[in-house]
Amino acid sequence: MTNTRRAIIDVEYAGVNITADVSPNLISFTYNDNEGRSDDIQIDIDDRDGKWHGPWLPKKTDTVKASIRLENWRKEKEVLQLDCGTFYIDDVGFKGPPDTISIKALSVPFVGGGKETAHTRAWENVMLSVILGDLATSAGLKLLFDAPDYMYDRVDQVRQTDLSFAKQLAKKEGFAVKVTKEQLVVYDEKSYESKQAVRTIRKGEADIKSYSFNDTAAEEQYQKVEVSYFDDVQKKVLKYIYVVPGVEKGPILKVNKRAKSLDEAMRWAKAEARNKNKGARKGKITLLGDERLVQGITVDVEGFKAFDGKYFIETSSHKVTGGYTTDISLREVLPY
Repeated sequence: MTNTRRAIIDVEYAGVNITADVSPNLISFTYNDNEGRSDDIQIDIDDRDGKWHGPWLPKKTDTVKASIRLENWRKEKEVLQLDCGTFYIDDVGFKGPPDTISIKALSVPFVGGGKETAHTRAWENVMLSVILGDLATSAGLKLLFDAPDYMYDRVDQVRQTDLSFAKQLAKKEGFAVKVTKEQLVVYDEKSYESKQAVRTIRKGEADIKSYSFNDTAAEEQYQKVEVSYFDDVQKKVLKYIYVVPGVEKGPILKVNKRAKSLDEAMRWAKAEARNKNKGARKGKITLLGDERLVQGITVDVEGFKAFDGKYFIETSSHKVTGGYTTDISLREVLPY
């Protein structure tokens, strides 16, 4: 007898497992795994018996832990799981008829001021990882730093939220940030793009539901990047020009900030080239649910001719609505 393939949402609310209470009336569950911002979930529940908009009404800022459990998904008797993480309830909606409750939650804690409170402070003679660690702590998070570390003479945070400032610092070095599983994650995009692809997505495969790709002129490729820096030997400001590999023609990007050394100028120029050029070719693919396809991993795309190549997943959305589907937004990996 063949076992039925199933996708089950496991939910823990304020430390209590409520899977049995949610499952019978679950309309849909969505988990968005995002780059550059917090992850989020949405749980829609049929509430015609009135429990959820009555005594069971969730409270804002309470914690929700969620995961997607897959039974017999790719082979018989196999159990797989996608841990979505810990979330903090941001919005509870009620509408009808028929009566439904919609619970929306974010991966950013409301304690610590990371989400909305602006701060002003300064650091001197400190490693980048230390600054990011302070910002993570202030936002109620732990830091997971997976990138090269650099010494900064002075850094000023001026009327910015901790998380937006962390994103600004990371972007300058070619790093990316995300908030997931109670952590501020900072990683080197180039390093993650070089990792082995998790799977190959081939045109015509049965699990592909839809796809689209764009190669847009609106995202013009910069051919050169110019950064000013102070030369200690000559005691004057000089210019460093980075020629972007593989870009035969295009404008020059002049960076409006001065580096303290040639090494820093070279680093920033390469990071700016990647930041500006990485959006030229993008795609979106909807597939039968695949728990492996999360933000930050790469996939190989084949059978799409000019759009074949290695792609980086910028966002993934996992939806359970009776069935289970995964939507991924992709950008082509850069060769530099």
